[in-house]
Amino acid sequence: MTDFKTYLEAGQFSLSNLLFDHYATLGLTQTEFMTYLFIDQWQASHHQTPDLKVLAARMNVAPNAIYSAIETLIQKQAIALESVPDGHGRMRDHYDLSPILAKLPTSAGGTPTPATSQANVDAQTNVFNQIEIEFGRPLSPIEQETIRDWLTTDHYLPEVILLALREAVLNSAYSLKYMDRILLNWERRNLKTPQQVQADIRRHQEL
Repeated sequence: MTDFKTYLEAGQFSLSNLLFDHYATLGLTQTEFMTYLFIDQWQASHHQTPDLKVLAARMNVAPNAIYSAIETLIQKQAIALESVPDGHGRMRDHYDLSPILAKLPTSAGGTPTPATSQANVDAQTNVFNQIEIEFGRPLSPIEQETIRDWLTTDHYLPEVILLALREAVLNSAYSLKYMDRILLNWERRNLKTPQQVQADIRRHQEL
């Protein structure tokens, strides 16, 4: 058992509560936010480029999950990859973690920048997180884009997407393509609300 002295000697890592309060509002999944935190912690105590395999081991995920999360963090302009000189004049990769800070509200009581309501933002973020949980792995950038299209282009309600996820899981089909076929089928039949979908599911179960 670690004693208190050892705990203190291990050092501390601090982060603004604004990031914890608003990372979901900014569109980051739990996996992406944890990756951000681990990179921040690494760079606070190391001068060399983050070892992504070591970070993956610490997070207990596959290395490709880290690579995918970093790619989407860059795409979402939460971080930036840059080259900086080391003490010997050689260039090394460095992750600039400041871009996400410009998107935070100016105070703890500030209003998040997106126009959508906080409740809707939370519901959309929950869709990404629940799919990751049920699939048992982080989503790839292409999969995240597909889900964003469901929400912003096709205008599927988050609750309806979660119902499609439930149907996919019940059929052991852990695939967005399978979910997409379910959503298209409901759309063709004009089932747009969770109440309509649930009523239809109950009707089929009673047959």
